[in-house]
Amino acid sequence: MSGIDRQNNPDNRIKFGTDGWRAVIADEFTSFNVRAVAQALCDYLISAGSAQNGVAIGFDTRFLSAEFAEAVAEVIASNRIPAFLSKRFCPTPVLSFTVKNRNLAAGIMVTASHNPPQYNGLKFKGSYGGPATIEMTTAVEGFLFREKPRRDERAIDGFLHKVDFFPEYAKHLSGIVNIGAISTLLAPIIYNAMHGAGSGYLPSFLRNLGRFVSQINARPDPMFGGKLPEPILSNLSDLRKAVLRKKAAVGLATDGDADRFGILDENGKFVELHDLMPLLFEYLLETRNWPGNVVRTTSMADTIDKVAAEHGRQVVEVPVGFKNVSDVMRDRDILIGGEESGGFGYKNHIPERDGILSCLLTLEMLSGRKIPISEMVADLRKRFGAFHYGRIDRHHPTAELIKNMEKLCENSPVRIGQFAVDRISLIDGIKFYFTDGSWMLMRVSQTEPLGRVYVASDAGEKVRALLTEGVRLLTQ
Repeated sequence: MSGIDRQNNPDNRIKFGTDGWRAVIADEFTSFNVRAVAQALCDYLISAGSAQNGVAIGFDTRFLSAEFAEAVAEVIASNRIPAFLSKRFCPTPVLSFTVKNRNLAAGIMVTASHNPPQYNGLKFKGSYGGPATIEMTTAVEGFLFREKPRRDERAIDGFLHKVDFFPEYAKHLSGIVNIGAISTLLAPIIYNAMHGAGSGYLPSFLRNLGRFVSQINARPDPMFGGKLPEPILSNLSDLRKAVLRKKAAVGLATDGDADRFGILDENGKFVELHDLMPLLFEYLLETRNWPGNVVRTTSMADTIDKVAAEHGRQVVEVPVGFKNVSDVMRDRDILIGGEESGGFGYKNHIPERDGILSCLLTLEMLSGRKIPISEMVADLRKRFGAFHYGRIDRHHPTAELIKNMEKLCENSPVRIGQFAVDRISLIDGIKFYFTDGSWMLMRVSQTEPLGRVYVASDAGEKVRALLTEGVRLLTQ
């Protein structure tokens, strides 16, 4: 089959990130390019000698995701590689679990996660059921446009299989989660699927336990109800109202592809993931007695480090991006791995973010502790100190962001506003540690033209002051 001239191809604008490819629909993200990426994945798997193991394909609720997934599956099947296509939209962790559970060669998820609705994307998953390694994505990129995407109707009929991934996944979760504990919760539970792929999955699991959950934003919607499908405080005002109105024990939310999650306590207050990670870590230690250490991204607070040290466990710090967490989870004995943006992974599962499992474990902990989440957080901060946190994402031309970041790294200031710099870290972007114990991380997004500023301190006014300074330094 003849190759394609990459230089003369007008659509050759595919830019791979750490987890795959995201782009604007009908601009870079076209059927032509989607099929080209699918063919490149096939060529990579054939060259690696693992193609015969097959590929799982999932998709979220975004515009044309189902059609794009069908196109991917047809290309894979046309290469005579077994293609297992989800019968319905599904969360990314369900797709990832299917890859590992069925011993497949890879997975590909049609999603742009929490990005705006005009975006879509393809996430690659390795045979271990987690984000593809840099080596894998680089290799796939190297095969782009070498061959035309195959289409063979007879091969499609023989190699494309439509499968419901959920039953296998739900059975596995039933072996991890304490079903009996969750079923004893008496107060209402509110779940916000944010119009995304979690809709129907978490409620179905709870219904199988005999536990009813009230839902909001359950209807799949490519526009996500006019909000970004990211479970952060600014996007959860409707969940807060529902929690307060129904006097719920907790409000749960998952992002567009349900690999990330967010929690509101019984007062409708957002539970910082910086608090929730150490709380879940301690709970799993006490109830499971699992061995294993912790891995966190540099954007996470060090509260988890203090808790881990108390229990004689170690913490590994990695750059932002769950791929980096996943790499450590696969190489070391890790009980919990997490990132600030709502992605946690767990031992005895998959090295992958799982918003559904995180919500279920939060419910179990709520039942097991027999106190409200707000009291758990208050006790944690009493033990380890006051904590305030803030983050700003500022859209700005990428070239200017990178230029400003390079200046900061080459000639970092000794003082930022009223804060004296104690030391810096260049693990990811630049992270300033200040003499009063505050810290500020500044970095450039790899998937969108925006800069991110993260700040933590012991006082809210300090957080606000540093966020202002950080935005100024990053975008001036």
